[in-house]
Amino acid sequence: MQVLRLLPALTAVLFLSLLLSSGAQENLIKPQVWVHPPNPVILSGSSIVMNCSTDCVNPTKIGLETRLMKILEGDGPNWKAWRLRNVTWDNSPLCYVNCPGQNQGSTRANIEVYEPPKNLELNLEPSQEQSSLPWIFVGQNITLSCHVAGGRPRENLMVVLLRGTQEISRQPVPDNTFDTVIVKFWVIASRKDDEANFSCHAELNLQSRGLQLYQNSSAPLRFYTFALAQEPPVLVTPKLLEAGTKKQVSCEMDKLFPVEKAHIQLSWGGQRLIQDITRHGDMLRATATIMAAKEEKGDRELTCNVRLGNETRNISEDLTIYTFPQPRLVVSEPIQEGYRVNLTCAADPPATVMIEGAPRDEPDRISLIVQEKDNGRLFTCQATLKLQKETLHKNSSLNLNVLFPPKLDEKCPGNWTWNEGTEQTLQCIARGNPDPTMKCVPENQQTGMPFGIPTTVIRAYSGTYRCTANNSLGVANKVVSVVVKFQDVNLRPILIGTLVSMVAVGIVISVGYVYYRQQRIRSYELKKAQEARALQPIKTEDKLCP
Repeated sequence: MQVLRLLPALTAVLFLSLLLSSGAQENLIKPQVWVHPPNPVILSGSSIVMNCSTDCVNPTKIGLETRLMKILEGDGPNWKAWRLRNVTWDNSPLCYVNCPGQNQGSTRANIEVYEPPKNLELNLEPSQEQSSLPWIFVGQNITLSCHVAGGRPRENLMVVLLRGTQEISRQPVPDNTFDTVIVKFWVIASRKDDEANFSCHAELNLQSRGLQLYQNSSAPLRFYTFALAQEPPVLVTPKLLEAGTKKQVSCEMDKLFPVEKAHIQLSWGGQRLIQDITRHGDMLRATATIMAAKEEKGDRELTCNVRLGNETRNISEDLTIYTFPQPRLVVSEPIQEGYRVNLTCAADPPATVMIEGAPRDEPDRISLIVQEKDNGRLFTCQATLKLQKETLHKNSSLNLNVLFPPKLDEKCPGNWTWNEGTEQTLQCIARGNPDPTMKCVPENQQTGMPFGIPTTVIRAYSGTYRCTANNSLGVANKVVSVVVKFQDVNLRPILIGTLVSMVAVGIVISVGYVYYRQQRIRSYELKKAQEARALQPIKTEDKLCP
């Protein structure tokens, strides 16, 4: 019982003694501890020597606490040095010193590891396993992810997205402990991105820490951008095609980019057509010729396919192939003046026919008694065929060849009057079908003027001629007269006049000669007299000289 009573007092004494001892330890002096280097920045994977020193004269222990592999490099009375190997992450090793009579002293170093960026890789998300470049619509949102290994410390790392050498975006790197960091860029695809070289570029700037700017880039990433309208191409083609004929068809599509990489193909009944392709701006056009066999009938499909990248646009139309022969316009025989002839026209059903000028109740036939005036008359038959809301027409024409006997009229005059010595042509024109043969022969005179040939008229051609026209249907005759005008001439007065004129001319010439001769003689005598008078003074002076 007494022991129990003393227990509270003993507890109080023990607690008091503990307080006194702890206070005494807190009042103990700690030794000064230094670590060198205190804040090193080293390359990842390298080693570093950490030196721990103290002001304690006889330390009982100098130690270095770290999870890194360490090897003692050297020591002294109050220092020790350890080599830390393969440092790959940031670390804060603790240097501590136990000094007799003093509390434990310690200090930490802050080792910062840097690692240049490496193994950069730029990917298009979602990743695509394919041998060729991917195709992306212009205007589509795309995500580009840049994978960067290393590049620490991350707060000094910047990742840049480049198109060629042009900077598109720049982003800091999120701080994390992973060896590889992923930076994402969001881009709207445009035309200028087509086959451009995209790359990501990492910059680790440690110049403020006495190091340098470390840079690295990924391999280029390329892809196609394209524009393709949602609407189908425009197909230009007839609805109907006659068997045995050819038609040109075309297909075009606009707003294509890049148009030189687009493909277009026209197909006719499942078979590819030989086509001409043209490009203008963003428009692509194919032109081809289609042909239907003579015996072909029914519907046949024409298809146009436009492909760009991994997208296609199609359009198809059915063409109806039909047969529509020319209408058959025939006329009864014989076609001769005064005879009745019948013209009829027919066509393959369901076509209908009508002869121009035929009665309404019988549009496919005409009956008439032909005359000369109907020769060469044109008759036309029109066939009409209705297909798929279209009306088709074909015509056949026929010229009547009316046979009639020869006829002589005003083109064969009855009387000809010509002057002798002029050039004239004896001619007579006859009508007839078939063309008649024509000749004119003299009736009474022995000498006849040639027929149809230009000839100099002589008086012997005067007289009557029988002109005859002849063909297989008959003969026509006509008598024509030729009158040649001429005048006889008396030569005696003409000879006398000519002789008198010649005599008169001779007399005039003789008189003129005599007159001219006398004038010349007088002129000569006068000249001699003048010379003689000029010589007389000269002779007198000669006599006076001594």
